[in-house]
Amino acid sequence: MIPTRWRIKKMKLKKITAAVLGAFMTIPSLTAFVSNADDLAGPTDVIADGSFQYSKVDEGLIITKCIADLITEIPDVQNGVRIVGIGDEAFAGCDGIAEIIIPDTVKSIGNNAFLGCTGAKKIKLSKNLETLGENAFAGCSKVESVEISASIGEIPAGTFRKCDRLKEVVIPDNITKIGDYAFYQCTSLSEVKLPDSLVSIGDMAFGEMLSINSFDAEGCGAFVCEDNMLMDAHKSEVICGVSKLEGAIAIPSTVTLVRAGAFSACPGITELTIPGSVKKIEYGAFASQTLGAAGIGSSLAKINFSEGIEYIGEGAFSFSSVESLLLPSTLNEIAAGAFSANYKLNRIVIPEGVEIIGESAFMYCPELKNVSIPKSVKTIGANAFGFTASEGQLVKVEDFSMSVVSGTAGEKYAKSSSLDYTISDKNIKRIAFIVISVGLIAAAVVFGIVLMARAKKRASSGAKKANALAKEQEEEANYEKIVGDD
Repeated sequence: MIPTRWRIKKMKLKKITAAVLGAFMTIPSLTAFVSNADDLAGPTDVIADGSFQYSKVDEGLIITKCIADLITEIPDVQNGVRIVGIGDEAFAGCDGIAEIIIPDTVKSIGNNAFLGCTGAKKIKLSKNLETLGENAFAGCSKVESVEISASIGEIPAGTFRKCDRLKEVVIPDNITKIGDYAFYQCTSLSEVKLPDSLVSIGDMAFGEMLSINSFDAEGCGAFVCEDNMLMDAHKSEVICGVSKLEGAIAIPSTVTLVRAGAFSACPGITELTIPGSVKKIEYGAFASQTLGAAGIGSSLAKINFSEGIEYIGEGAFSFSSVESLLLPSTLNEIAAGAFSANYKLNRIVIPEGVEIIGESAFMYCPELKNVSIPKSVKTIGANAFGFTASEGQLVKVEDFSMSVVSGTAGEKYAKSSSLDYTISDKNIKRIAFIVISVGLIAAAVVFGIVLMARAKKRASSGAKKANALAKEQEEEANYEKIVGDD
């Protein structure tokens, strides 16, 4: 399997221990709850019944751990004491809960609270919910619908990440922010209506949503959706393209930034034109491991770069099907894995001006046999060129060679990676010597010709003068003869 450290980092499901503290197991008075909150244990003590563990707070109880195999409902009260919160990872990994119905007494849900609850098909949040933790429902792979409370102000990072059966979600009008990866890989979600209140959308919030067909931004002052692209109101940033984009597309000339993962759900794009207005392309912007028409990664086979772009981010064009790349002279940095796993790539022109080439930037490009590194390059990361995989092992690309300038980062990389290379400036010097030599010889020939011409001209001029003098003398002699005869 190809490493993807530059790509999206997958969060691991955390497992929670199920044992109740032994000390409390030996105290009979703690096997059941008392009927009054004042009689509960202190805030650091653990209280348990047959299904849950709790901790006490001023307002009531927080569920800190689910210890039952099967959960039919989440209680709103226990022995007369309200349940006001669900702690971090409290239900993480519990696959025995069919519906996550948060009672209206609950005001807070912690980080990873229901992470990986793969048995749940529905999520309904408390009407009085005030805070919602990151990744609260991530990995709930069977959830089909979500009712989000109107009492919270944001959907935090990773909230519904990888809920890949989620088909319906209503985002209420009070939501002002959708965090990073909030709906990442919700691959069954086809439509999203953005509320009028929304002012911020995080990176990859809608990344790799392979079924998204439309964003309804009507009435949302901060965002617009045009040409099947979700953009900010000024159309300076592309946030997300819908999955039905295909064929040749052009980024609008108003855009300066293509956001992370913006077109990661668009494997059908075959040709891309990037205008000079675009200065930065963020990580994974056009990356896709989903098979396109080309059969390997996305169908993207041609990229038309304009002068202007300065930065290409991590994994931005990984898993594309391009064969040739001509990068613009304005480019300064090619980040880690930017063009990795481009299995058909056989030609690339790296212009003078590029200073940084990141780790694995052109790794797993087995058809790329030769690369010329300009003098401007100061840094080249590990395995940037000349390496691919065979039978799960990292190997050198067959017949790969580099053209580098002596004493530069290119030569250093080639030596440290044990790759074949040639010194391009030696050839330049040799050519320069030949050119100068030929020039000198040509100059000498021209000079000789000039001298010969001048000599010939002088000789011709002397002959003319001699002829004229002889003619003059002859005429004078004839004149004297005529005068003498008279």
